[in-house]
Amino acid sequence: MLRVTIISFILLTLFESCSRKEVNPEQINGRYVRIIDFEVPHPATGKKLGTGIIRDTIFISAKQDGYEVRNNKWRRNHYDTRGWQDLEHEENHPMPTYMVSFDPTDGSLIPVMSGIFLPIKLNLKEHWLQKGKNKRNIYLKLK
Repeated sequence: MLRVTIISFILLTLFESCSRKEVNPEQINGRYVRIIDFEVPHPATGKKLGTGIIRDTIFISAKQDGYEVRNNKWRRNHYDTRGWQDLEHEENHPMPTYMVSFDPTDGSLIPVMSGIFLPIKLNLKEHWLQKGKNKRNIYLKLK
């Protein structure tokens, strides 16, 4: 009976370790982009002045003790000639750089400083990430 229990334990441990898939940092590293199109109203009349676009990019790179998450945002209005504008000092500014650790149980990046930053859920098979729980915060990985 003891022999069967030991053999069962060994087989279960072997099966579990074989079924676990190791994640390569290169699968996580990269640029993830979300494009937001919106209408721009005229400040005085409220009528549609034109449309604008925000390119929100998250950069994830492996570091010695986890991963670094950086963000930048650029805006362009289709009705003016100013081109792409950095949103660094705007109301809709990018989030600050922070460190995360990878949780292989659910494929998420957990912030080292919890409570300040949102966790990031990764889908390594379909190459996208989701910031927080909002389904609209989907970023696609650029290859």
